[in-house]
Amino acid sequence: MKPGETVILRNSRIDMFKGTISLWVDKWARIEATEPASFTVKEENNPSLVEYELINVNDQ
Repeated sequence: MKPGETVILRNSRIDMFKGTISLWVDKWARIEATEPASFTVKEENNPSLVEYELINVNDQ
């Protein structure tokens, strides 16, 4: 993939690992080139730069 290209990801997943977001593509996934997208990515809103913490809440 190159910057500016549009692709379709099938059977892939996004996961949190050590505070960052990762894209997982395994042998069952498909990456397909497609027509250019008609939207602009808002790069100033990057959730990978935010650190998240999982908090377990017990129902009582």
